Amino acid sequence: MAQTSLTRSFSPSAVALDDELPYHLVVGMPALSPTMETGILAEWYVSEGSGFVAGEAIAKIETDKASIDFEAQDEGFVAKFLMEPGGDDIPVGTPIMVTVEEEDDIAAFKDFTVEAAPAPEPAAEEPKAEAPAPSPPPPPEKAPPPPPEPVADPVAAAPPETESLAAAVAPVMSTGWGEFAKINSPIAKTLSKQQNEYIKKYGTTGQVPL
Repeated sequence: MAQTSLTRSFSPSAVALDDELPYHLVVGMPALSPTMETGILAEWYVSEGSGFVAGEAIAKIETDKASIDFEAQDEGFVAKFLMEPGGDDIPVGTPIMVTVEEEDDIAAFKDFTVEAAPAPEPAAEEPKAEAPAPSPPPPPEKAPPPPPEPVADPVAAAPPETESLAAAVAPVMSTGWGEFAKINSPIAKTLSKQQNEYIKKYGTTGQVPL
């Protein structure tokens, strides 16, 4: 532990306003640094019943970093020590002594105990801001309508095959006379017969018999 000596002035932890006791101050373990949580009361520089003046060192406080003198801010008298020196770590704010303004008031604190010392009021907690309610989820998007089914184009009827057409006209058409076609039908035969009979009777007409 560093032995650097520093000084800090004390301020009361609480002001006791008891109807049965004179006006007095209950002094707690001071916070000698912003991060200090506990300290050791190493030594009292004054005794019970003695007076002190502003700026006078009252006690030596030790921390894990330094040894610091605890000074008075105003003049007064030590009415009662509430902690003995050389003990364990004392949490910041724990009452360590009682002071009074008048020497005649010291005797009233002969039997004063720590339990009788009024505890400092805890700091009011700031109201916690309520977390905003979560916003409702957005409505689900509507699915787009399915595309219309494609309409099949009507299939044109396939033209009859050439072989089928030829088979259909085979009884009617004949190519036995080369590039001329001769019609094979009962009517054609009757006309040919009549024409031959006419030629026999009346002579040729210059028309080729059918």
